[in-house]
This record gives sequence, structure tokens and C-alpha cells, in this order.
Amino acid sequence: MHGPHRPVEAAVGLHVVDGGAGPGADGPADGPAAPAVRSGHGHGLVRRQTQLFDEGLEHARRHVEEFGHLALAHTPATGIRDGFDLGRWLAHRRATAALLSAQQAAQLAQLDAWWNPPWPMHWQRGWYRARDFVRRHGPVHCGDNLEGLPRWLGLWLRQQITHYRQLQEGQQRLLAELGLHEGEIKRFHAWPGRRHPVGEALAVASAFAARHAHLVPSRTTTVDGFALGPWLAKARVRQRQAGRPTRLGQRLTALDFWWNPPWPIAWQRTWWAARHHLSGLPPGVQWWPGAPTADRTAAWLHQQAARRPQLQPAQNDLVNELIALIWRPRISDSAWPTLSALLSPLPHHGGRRRSERQVLEAILHIACTGQPWTQLPPALGDYQACHRRYRRWLADGTLTRISHTLLPDPDSAWQQRLAAHITSAAGSS
Repeated sequence: MHGPHRPVEAAVGLHVVDGGAGPGADGPADGPAAPAVRSGHGHGLVRRQTQLFDEGLEHARRHVEEFGHLALAHTPATGIRDGFDLGRWLAHRRATAALLSAQQAAQLAQLDAWWNPPWPMHWQRGWYRARDFVRRHGPVHCGDNLEGLPRWLGLWLRQQITHYRQLQEGQQRLLAELGLHEGEIKRFHAWPGRRHPVGEALAVASAFAARHAHLVPSRTTTVDGFALGPWLAKARVRQRQAGRPTRLGQRLTALDFWWNPPWPIAWQRTWWAARHHLSGLPPGVQWWPGAPTADRTAAWLHQQAARRPQLQPAQNDLVNELIALIWRPRISDSAWPTLSALLSPLPHHGGRRRSERQVLEAILHIACTGQPWTQLPPALGDYQACHRRYRRWLADGTLTRISHTLLPDPDSAWQQRLAAHITSAAGSS
């Protein structure tokens, strides 16, 4: 119950008024009692509140003498001592700190300067625990990557290092008292073999996946001083030992579905190189150091096609995906004279006119493979120019006429795919 609602002695601050008559005064002895009124403008309540504060302050002083601080939690297990709930009393003092008198605030600050810090109390409790360790064993330093420290202290210090720039100035000063000043933090980040927080490692992995479109770098790959290759190798081992996708593994799978394949990592890395050579690098994607050349990946793909029985089913699916990217001419020479007569004439504004047969091959490639235009094979030209011609021929009915014209048998397969593509495009528009 808050102080203002606690009962006080009724006689304090009250007196009986009977028209000025006291004991022995004239007047009817058995008359009606005079009404009781309050005097002193509530000074009795103020004295009671001061008395309760002094009582709590005495318990706080005993706690400081034993533990050296007032950062205790307001829980029954730690806050109640000698029948007094000091933890809850301090929590109430912090919540109503603006109502404390200057003298009362100074008394609490004299016991513990950080009894009411502007940051969470659990942080202050962690700092006091670290301070006690430092007083027994000496200041902490980052020259050995925080090795040799108790696990709880190492985790707490790493958290402070990770979020050092977000800490308040007072928190940074308290960390400096432990030995963890800004110079030591720079020393920690410069340590080559330091253990990185998972969030920091995931950020590096995400940046690598965005830059190269995969998460299967070589074992020696280092990114901005972070050993990404060894870190991913350890993550694969942990997931395989767990026998199920770990939480970290699920986040890595969101970056690259094949980051942990059941076949050699080198095979998967070469697959990505072959895919980029066949479909072109997606926007923003770069080649990684040591990436195989186009000739090497072409020979590799030919080898995989020859050894299909030895591949796993999922590997065969990936090989089929690459084979579908390989562009081969679909229009037969015997069909081209008929098709060229169906193409609508285009105005010529100067410059080099694009080959209409090449443009039609590009349109048929997209219709037959279902790939986006941005992945058009480089051999078929600029995808933007081909896409503009596709939209024009789709709008004026040229592609519809091509799909319904009688052509030799070898061309009937792509005609059916083109007709289905036109129907799909009409349904989505």
C-alpha cells in the first residue's frame, strides 16, 4: 500500500473542541460531544511518511554494507530481508523519485550513486556483478579475445561491445571502470580470431549472398576480416549433428536454399557459376574471386550430364535446370521464309536494325523456358530491346498469327508453347 493510503494514529494532530471548555469547565457534563477537527495542516501524515522513509533507508544502508549497491530486483526471493520488502520499496522510490525531497534523494545517492540510473536496472545489476569480479581479478582486457573469463561475464561484455555506440555516456564511463574503454573495444574488433555474434555473422553472410547470389564460398573465404568460409562450415556441421534444421540454418536457408547441400560444396559452387554463365549475372550480382570460366563450366555441365546415374535426384534436377538455360535455335531454316512474311514491318529510324529472327528466337526462348526477361541468354541480345519488340508483336497479333500458321513438324513444339504463353499473358493482363 502506498504511503499516502497507510493508516496513521488518529490522535496525532487532533484535539477536542468544546467551545473553549476544558476539563472541569462549566457546561453540561452529559451533553453532546464536540466534533473532532484536524490541526497542523497534515503534519502528522508528513511525519509518518518521513518515519517510513527512514525505516526503508536503514534497510537500504544494511544492504549496501553487505552487497555494495542498491540494484536489487523487487522479487520475493531477493527483495525481502528481515520481513521488509526492500526491493519493492526501492522500486517505488524510483517510480516516484520526483516526489522525494532533496535531502531524501541525497541520502539514497550517498548510499549508491546509481540507485536510480537512466538505463534499465538489469544492466546496472550486471555491471555491479562485473565490478565485483574486476575487484577480485583485475580489469578486463581484449588482448586475448576475452578468453579465460566466466561465461556469464564474457557474454555480458560481448553484448556491451556490440552495442557500445548505442550506450549512454554514463554507461560507457562505467564500462571504462571495468577496463573496457574505447581503445580496448577497437582492440577486440581487430582480433583476427575473435568469435562474432550471430547477428553480425548473419549480416556478413547476407551481404555475400546479395553480392554473389549464393552461400557456398570456399573454405578460405574471408569478407572484411571475417572468416565467412570457416563460419559456414561450422554451421553446416552443427546442423548435421542436430539432425534437423537449426534456427541459424533456417535463416541461412532463406538466403540460399542450397547453402548446406548433401553433396560437395565445390559442386554447388560450380553449379552457380554455370548458371550465371548461361543466364547472365542478375542485376547487382558480381563474380566471386576464382569463379570458373564459361568454358570450364560448359565442360563441367557436359560431364554431369554424362554421369547422371551417379547423381542424387536433387542434383539431377539442378542439372536439368541448367540444361533448360542452354539456348539452341528453335526456328528451322525451312520455316523461316514463312515466318518472316508474317512479321509486321517496323519503321526504321537509322542505326543498325536488329535481326528479326534473333528477336523471335528470344521471344520463343522466354515462352518455352518461362524465364524472366532479365535472364535472357546474352547470345540473344539485349533483353530490353527484345521485350519491347515482344510487346509490339503481342499487341498487333503477330505472335498469334505465328502460333496458328502451318509450319514443318520440327517447329510445331515451340508453336504450342508460344500459344500457351500468349494465352497466359492475355489472362494476366
